Amino acid sequence: MYDKQHLHPITILLNFLKIIKETIAAVAVIFVLNIKNIPWNPMDPHFKWTLLGLLIAFFLVCLLLVLTWVFWRKYTYWVENEELHVEKGLFVKKHQYVPFERIQSVNFKESIFHRPFGLVKVTIETAGSEDSGIALTAISREQADWIDAATKRAKRHETVEKAEQEEITTREMVYHMTTKNLLILATTSSGIGVIFSAVAAVMSQLSDVIPYELIFNELKDFMKYGILIVSLIVFTVLFISWLISVVITYLNHANFIVEREQDRLFISKGLLEKKRVAVPMSRIQGIKIVETPLRQLFGFAAIHLESAGNTEEDGDSKISLVPLIKKREALELLSELFPTYQFEHTLVKAPKRAAWRFMLFFSAWAVIPVALVSYFVPLGYGLYSLVVLPLLMLFGYAEYRSSGFALHDKQLTLVTRRFSKESFFVMKQRIQTMQVRQSVLAERGDLARLHVSIVAGTAESETALRFFEKHKLMQIFDWYRPARRN
Repeated sequence: MYDKQHLHPITILLNFLKIIKETIAAVAVIFVLNIKNIPWNPMDPHFKWTLLGLLIAFFLVCLLLVLTWVFWRKYTYWVENEELHVEKGLFVKKHQYVPFERIQSVNFKESIFHRPFGLVKVTIETAGSEDSGIALTAISREQADWIDAATKRAKRHETVEKAEQEEITTREMVYHMTTKNLLILATTSSGIGVIFSAVAAVMSQLSDVIPYELIFNELKDFMKYGILIVSLIVFTVLFISWLISVVITYLNHANFIVEREQDRLFISKGLLEKKRVAVPMSRIQGIKIVETPLRQLFGFAAIHLESAGNTEEDGDSKISLVPLIKKREALELLSELFPTYQFEHTLVKAPKRAAWRFMLFFSAWAVIPVALVSYFVPLGYGLYSLVVLPLLMLFGYAEYRSSGFALHDKQLTLVTRRFSKESFFVMKQRIQTMQVRQSVLAERGDLARLHVSIVAGTAESETALRFFEKHKLMQIFDWYRPARRN
């Protein structure tokens, strides 16, 4: 580690695939959707344009490979004077120096490309901005452990050997997801929507393989407007999407465990791609218990942490401490990990006269779309969209029933609901800003909104409580304001 060295050559492939995923994937989707319109017959007079497009694509791929190779050659790292040094850049050379004592967390990730070579991706987070962190795409496991131990040594002023020994003796497991909960998490995953769109796009291009027209002709005698075949296709696509979502969620969250070592939490998960995220407890800004309607029905919830650092991928401030757990067990686990918080509370609820405001606010945005669908969709099918309005009003009433707040000395608890019910716990010193707002219409009913913001990643995370009596929200505002000095 004290000599300049390069990342493992597998970095070239990983960077190449990352660029393909982020920039070329959209072009590939357009290509697939229009593949039937592209002339592939060499005798076609327009085939020359197809050939030209393929040559351009081949040239761009080769150029991309060369650039990723040059990037790998220009990327070096080493340790000097208790600092991790990195040099990188194609056209503009960038130098990064990170003292080990300033490192907040060291996160590990092992993909299917890392594991055969005994490699790991290390993401180093500091107390600075998002760009101040360092990502070592592929280094040996020994080097990753050395960096982790060196960070502990710098923070505790101990030897590496003692830090490693202390890790073995003090790290304890605080939660392990059971197979039953993992299966429930997978089967109730919300990722089905994205996968449904992808499956529908693929199936639309399979008309040459799946005889949709033949199937329709066989069934047209048994139906009048084709509702049955459309229902069958939609059900099939939804079922396939659900199965894919279950598999992906299971693979991503298998072997999910949470461990604690003094002032840090370690979250590990993944079957094919293993991840380990280190969360300094001092950087946790707030805690959320999230309950989707389906999971709430069976008493399940998820625990999210709002962190001041980018401890998750893509700079997301939300850390999934536990993706699925019984609500009762969640309260017990949080009380053990955060003894200074109060998780049992009696809420101050919204006034009864605000119920209709919740219902109208939740459904008002859908009035125009529903009216357009009802008018333009023929044969009266558009009128079925009217059922959306009472459903949204029902969600608005559920928000009214769920909303509330509680004050506990130096802690604020907010309970809100949009689609999912969220219980938000935050300490007074963690609140970045607080605002009480009142619109002209709300003023007539003496109602107002409360907006609470905390630091989350490189931005702010806001939680809003609406349609509460203004004088009650001002109690929270007065509690937050610093005491005046005479």
